[in-house]
Amino acid sequence: MNPTLVPLTPFGVRVECPPGTPLESLPAEQLKQWVDQHRVVQLRGVAPVEPHVLAAQCRRLGPLQPWSFGAVHELKQVERTENYLYTEHAVPLHWDGAFADAVPHWLVFQCVRAPPEGAGGETVFVDSTRVLQRSSPEQLERWQAARVRYTTEKKVHYGGSFVSPVVATHPTLGVEVLRYAEPVRDLNPVSVEPLGLNGDDARALQEDLSRALAAPDAVLAVPWAEGDFVIADNHALLHGRRAFVTGAPRHLHRVNVLDPDQRWWARLRAAWRVRRPEFFRAELPILLLPALLSASTPAALTSLAFLEGVAVFFLLFNVGDMINCWFDRDVDLHRKTHLAEAIALVGRRSLLVQIVLSALAATGLAVHLALTVQRWWLAPAGLVGAVLGASYTAPPLRLKSRGLLQLPTYVGLLFVGPMMLVAGLFRDQPGLDVVLTSLAFGAMQTGVLLVNTAEDLDEDEREGIRTAAVVLQARGTITLAQWLVLLGGLWLSFVLQRQLPGMLGLALAPLLAITAWNARWLAELSATQRPLEEAGRRAAIREQGKHVPRRIESGAWAAAFAALVLWLAKVVG
Repeated sequence: MNPTLVPLTPFGVRVECPPGTPLESLPAEQLKQWVDQHRVVQLRGVAPVEPHVLAAQCRRLGPLQPWSFGAVHELKQVERTENYLYTEHAVPLHWDGAFADAVPHWLVFQCVRAPPEGAGGETVFVDSTRVLQRSSPEQLERWQAARVRYTTEKKVHYGGSFVSPVVATHPTLGVEVLRYAEPVRDLNPVSVEPLGLNGDDARALQEDLSRALAAPDAVLAVPWAEGDFVIADNHALLHGRRAFVTGAPRHLHRVNVLDPDQRWWARLRAAWRVRRPEFFRAELPILLLPALLSASTPAALTSLAFLEGVAVFFLLFNVGDMINCWFDRDVDLHRKTHLAEAIALVGRRSLLVQIVLSALAATGLAVHLALTVQRWWLAPAGLVGAVLGASYTAPPLRLKSRGLLQLPTYVGLLFVGPMMLVAGLFRDQPGLDVVLTSLAFGAMQTGVLLVNTAEDLDEDEREGIRTAAVVLQARGTITLAQWLVLLGGLWLSFVLQRQLPGMLGLALAPLLAITAWNARWLAELSATQRPLEEAGRRAAIREQGKHVPRRIESGAWAAAFAALVLWLAKVVG
């Protein structure tokens, strides 16, 4: 394939390919060279791709920048939005990643639908290296000394406050670039405050920069055509958007691609991330519930045996989470980008070593516990827990792909098994109260977790992973989730109420309130889905997925509170 290169004015290049050219046929190193040379590369004739394929193809350029929604940013007009990016309004000049942890190198756009000719919506790129080259020595001196504070309220996926020099160095090309974002006086406004300057001097600096950035020989306005791809150098460029006609079908996909992270602590952070620390707060009540139901004295909760049991408990959860990340790394690249990128940064061999060492540590501690508390059945707990945790995702069992059998697997692996292990630290055999509590608690929490499972419907179907959500589809999954939350919460309340004497039963009020709150949430989600087609139902679930951690934690801690009251009644009594 020999594409034709057509120069754009005043900079940039359009690469014209034979119609239907696969994106993967364009070598990543060639794309990078074109971007280094021309700043903006427009690809025409390339076959359109689905968002998950776009993410995978962009990964050839470098690590993908993760957002709360994943790697692929949907840029289109949205009704009742809180952010000007999703309106038809103009977007002032800025650079991407300014309010994020890292600034991306490459911005990759795919035009899904383009506004009609004359409707506006062009993306505007400014080559800041050209602006600096044509600046006067006085301007350059003034800009090099300037620092600016940017502040905006956190909404949607970015926000906060940071300070940046106006002149910086391109991290790979070594040339000076401008880092300046114009104020936003729209939805989600951004304030721009030059530091160390009085009012008049600050305004003069901003006006000077705005004039320089508007120079015709430094500004490229790209009109969109359906199917076009554009790759731009975010370090060298500033970009914005011209307003477009309300309701015009302007729809872009954008992926931000980072330079490789060379910071020494980046791998440590990635290793921590694949252990899923966001789940720790919800896992702690799984530990506390059986401990409070089984421990007869305060001293039992501070014993060495209990501390060893805590270590085994979290090591087993870590093993399961790391294995899940390992096997789902390709599936996660699109929507759970932070996990896929963490695996890439840690390295698969390194992660495998960590999984094995964690499983061996859990097994060794479990054997020591069995000898310490004289309960032989605890000895294999570490090894069995690690194997079953691995089997949830890994072949040959791959329990998450067993349709409706995924549900008892959820309850058994996440709740009943760990809670039996913890109860065994205090009793020869877990009591009936712990067994019933673990089953009821597991059913209630599994109902909420089903929303997370349903979030991955598209990816799981594409990869042939037959989860319970794939069997039930979107609406059926949410209906089941609603009943599991309601019946599980009521069952758990009943089990605990039978052990709470008299007025202490009021300790169940938070649990009942959270049960009603979560059940109503799922009922409203089900009602929202009713008039929609399957694709719309899945989109509605993804919109609600961000609320799952808070709702899981609320139910877990409400149950732990009731168990704490019960334990205090036993100890004091």
